[in-house]
Amino acid sequence: MPKITSKGQITIPQEIRNHFSLLPGTDVEVIAEKNKVLIVKARPRNAFLKWIGRGRASKSDIDMTVKRLRGRTDE
Repeated sequence: MPKITSKGQITIPQEIRNHFSLLPGTDVEVIAEKNKVLIVKARPRNAFLKWIGRGRASKSDIDMTVKRLRGRTDE
């Protein structure tokens, strides 16, 4: 039976790591639920979420960019 070390670490048995493809470096989440603790694989994060809200272009800048991309810069 695995035990928690003084550093708060636990060794997950090899058969469980193999079954769930828990490789070294795999991100996991530790969830407390009533009287149990769950360790689950972390879901991959959407790479685009970090860019939300970073743009500072106005609507007119966006319209001009679209026109330029469409080859209509003479307007």
